[in-house]
Amino acid sequence: MNKDYWNNEYWKKNLEKNKDKKLDFLDDLWINKYENTVKNIPIGKALDLGCGLGQYTKYLIDRGFYTISADISIEALNKLKETINDAKTIQLDMSTPLPFENNSFDLVFANLSIHYFDEKTTQNLLQEIRRILKVDGYFIGSVNSSKGYEFIKDTAVEIEKNYYFNDKRNIRLWDMEQFDYFFKDFEKITLNEIRTTRWNRIKDMWEFIYKKVNK
Repeated sequence: MNKDYWNNEYWKKNLEKNKDKKLDFLDDLWINKYENTVKNIPIGKALDLGCGLGQYTKYLIDRGFYTISADISIEALNKLKETINDAKTIQLDMSTPLPFENNSFDLVFANLSIHYFDEKTTQNLLQEIRRILKVDGYFIGSVNSSKGYEFIKDTAVEIEKNYYFNDKRNIRLWDMEQFDYFFKDFEKITLNEIRTTRWNRIKDMWEFIYKKVNK
């Protein structure tokens, strides 16, 4: 992934553009609607993977999880530390092996952060997430929906099926078939397709909860 893009083209530019506005997505804790599932996850160690500005880092810390916040963007991590002074942060690139031990997390959370990769890299990332999760650990997150294609169809260039180059970055748009393919080594708990807003724009996305089980 391109660190310069995420630091400058994405976070620095968008934060500057919206400096006098309340960022709409910071209060959009969609995970709250799945409280009946989340409350049964043992409190332990969590990874906020692609943490951005850290709204879910705060959510996890408030629930009692020892939380590591990871992102490729140092701009995002620095902004996160302004609101969560004692945050444990690490800069990492998800397209490379994750720098954590096997079976070391009870929960991995990835909000709109794993949909930037080609098929092989996505496969490797899911395998890495499964590797670092404990047995019966949870993988919770969200990804872009294939319904979002209507908003980029005039500018997107297809690289491979469901995977496009658009607006200076690559993006994967997910449908049910891809979940069946990429998450085949996890147990599905919840999977819902929804529409929300982000940076004041309509966004179609999937919310998911999966569990690592022995196979």
